[in-house]
Amino acid sequence: MDEQAFDFIIVGSGAAAIPAAIAIKDRGLKPLVIEKTEFFGGSTSMSGGVVWIPNNSVAKKAGVPDDPQSARTYLDACVGDVGPASSNARREAYLATGPVLMDKLIAKGMEWVHAEGYSDYHEGQKPAGNARSRSLVAPIFDVRKLGAWRNKLRRTVFPPMMMHEAGHAGQNGRTLASVGMMLRVGSRMIRNALGADLVGAGSAIQGRLLEIGLREDIPIWLETVIDRWIVEDGRVTGLEVTVDGAKKRLRAERGVLINAGGFSHNAKLRSAEQRQPNDGSWSHANPGDTGEVIEAAIELGAATALMEESWWVPASEMPGGALGMHPFDMTKPHCIMVDATAQRFVNESTSYMAIGIAMYERNKVVPAVPAWLIMDRQLMDKWRWANVNGKPPQAWIDSGYMIEADSIEALAAKCGLDPAALRTTVDRFNGFADSGVDADFGRGGSAYDRWQGDYNLKPNPNVGRIEKGPFRAVRIVPGDVGTAGGLMTDENGRVLRADGSAIPGLYATGNSTASVFGHSYPGAGASIGASMIYGYRAALHAAGANDMGAAA
Repeated sequence: MDEQAFDFIIVGSGAAAIPAAIAIKDRGLKPLVIEKTEFFGGSTSMSGGVVWIPNNSVAKKAGVPDDPQSARTYLDACVGDVGPASSNARREAYLATGPVLMDKLIAKGMEWVHAEGYSDYHEGQKPAGNARSRSLVAPIFDVRKLGAWRNKLRRTVFPPMMMHEAGHAGQNGRTLASVGMMLRVGSRMIRNALGADLVGAGSAIQGRLLEIGLREDIPIWLETVIDRWIVEDGRVTGLEVTVDGAKKRLRAERGVLINAGGFSHNAKLRSAEQRQPNDGSWSHANPGDTGEVIEAAIELGAATALMEESWWVPASEMPGGALGMHPFDMTKPHCIMVDATAQRFVNESTSYMAIGIAMYERNKVVPAVPAWLIMDRQLMDKWRWANVNGKPPQAWIDSGYMIEADSIEALAAKCGLDPAALRTTVDRFNGFADSGVDADFGRGGSAYDRWQGDYNLKPNPNVGRIEKGPFRAVRIVPGDVGTAGGLMTDENGRVLRADGSAIPGLYATGNSTASVFGHSYPGAGASIGASMIYGYRAALHAAGANDMGAAA
């Protein structure tokens, strides 16, 4: 069997791959990135492409006030006490290393834009939240810059836009700023039709990082499948893989970093570990997110935590089998979400992660998975549902995907809900629309809520009356963009056993690990930020350089 030697092998091509590889190469060592699918980028490429980095230099240049103590206050308030997965050391490592890593990537040619207005998700609800945003996005990227690698980048489903532009674009042309934003996005689409290859969101981050990796001569092997882990005297020292039909033995002198995503498409693990019902069919994670690397680490003695958690996003099962994702659709006025007893149970405009958790918590009491999204015609007349503005396609109605009726009572009957109960719930919500205060769940009370509300609606941009027929309903399920539990790691990305000791030579980051954020999601791009930060710190540790001075 052919054998090759490297210093550090990175398994998976998600957000941490290039930052970790650069950290290794800059110290005169030899990295290797392997990816089992035919595309580079992982779930990060398919994501909205945002990175949550408190106290970063790009935001500071934009005049955004922030400091380490404020960031720690907010992070602590969001996470609470969830055990060693979010230890003080891991939190401090995140906050200290993030700004430094962003600057190091900038020095390598990475470009970042402050995601103005994409507020911390719990600003106004948790202390020290930042309304202007602690998040960064990558500028629009022309994939033609990748040359021969152009068709090897995993692509996002989003149009060529940066996610903080979604606030104005989501107004659907009902404000001057929205018209301008839609024209800019439209112009990019026209340029693509004329021969450009512009991408935004997650593909822009991963495309730019891939460009840097290629320029730095980082070896990247696609379609490389792990056959066996090599363990010698209790230390992970390499991998046996199949690549291009050939078996290879890869030595990893300094260690192996698991950057292979979670177990979103692993029905066995999801059934055993996650809130139910959920078999993975509601996941929008990349197809390679199947969890076998996590299972292999468990066999090596790794401990796990938070396995029940995912990065939840409210979704619907569209006709034809597609999955519709609705985090910004249901933030708009003129809609509510109810359980099987026709009761509201969550702020429909809050963080998508919080909504998913609320659905499962409510489901312990009364059926709420799926729940029902109740709207009147104003929602689609003014904005969009599943990217459709105006009258819904007849196929939605004929298939039963969208249920329609001329009255709230008739809609309830078609959905199997109690008509009187739904009428009472709608009437109460309409009262909140008149007063401007959601006395039950505080909808519209945070900057994040308002960012995707109706900028023209007073007194509350997220709470509008449900009163104009036809009335419509859609079943909502807790979709996800990845799992958020996994291998236990320390602040340097070392994989830990149940007794807290580290498995020599084994590191992990991203969705392969138990999240430092516990059951929370403090702001846009938190999961990508964690992947980058702990992957970078793991590489530094493996290179013998990882103390707080080197990382910060």
